[in-house]
Amino acid sequence: MEKHSLNLAAAGTKKELYDRWVDEVCAFLEDAGPKLNCCCSAMQSRPELDKSPEVVFLGYNANEVSSWDPAKGANRERFYTGNPCFYENDGKKRMTWPVWSKLYGMMKWANCTRPMEDGNFVFMNAIYFGSKSIKALKSLPEHKQAIDKCLDFTEQAIQTVFRPNLVVCFSPEVFDQLNAKFGFERVETLNPLNGEKYVSDKAIKRGWWGDSKVIGIPHPSQAISNDELGAVALFIKQELETK
Repeated sequence: MEKHSLNLAAAGTKKELYDRWVDEVCAFLEDAGPKLNCCCSAMQSRPELDKSPEVVFLGYNANEVSSWDPAKGANRERFYTGNPCFYENDGKKRMTWPVWSKLYGMMKWANCTRPMEDGNFVFMNAIYFGSKSIKALKSLPEHKQAIDKCLDFTEQAIQTVFRPNLVVCFSPEVFDQLNAKFGFERVETLNPLNGEKYVSDKAIKRGWWGDSKVIGIPHPSQAISNDELGAVALFIKQELETK
């Protein structure tokens, strides 16, 4: 697989930086997509380019399955318009996605839906190739190189372009993989119910990624009780309110 440079060092507006990022990502996808024979699914929401979003919600990879279509290539438009399903029926369609609707419901209970309102967040994937499961993605040839390069691009998007206050990783696995590669600072594992440090698959992981706080939460669509998810929502609210 060819190497692709990340050339975002030059100054520019957020839109200019994002345009250059999209150019480089699409060049990579055009190279890697045919080898993996996977669709490309980086962005779920539209990018926020007028300001820094409060939150970047970061999934692992999209549950979208289709083979690479050489006639269509990389879907450049989606980097600017997001997933059409996310905005279908004036945004009501997204509330059928458990990953979004369950967390939104708990954030509403916590009186903190602002970071999940359009214009205040970016929702994207850390890995840009859709598959039925993470295991299915990792069964593909050359997946390691593709995943590693996706993580490089995700770091560029978050640290150079979006620069959010908070990154919310949808699963500790996303947090752990990014931390292993980029080395977060002050990493802690916390009990979301009482704040005591302990190790559990229902724990929250927290660290600092440059100027952004980053947390890894249990995936909202998986087996997590309302009490636990409510505690996660209160934790997110707390992290947004404290520096």
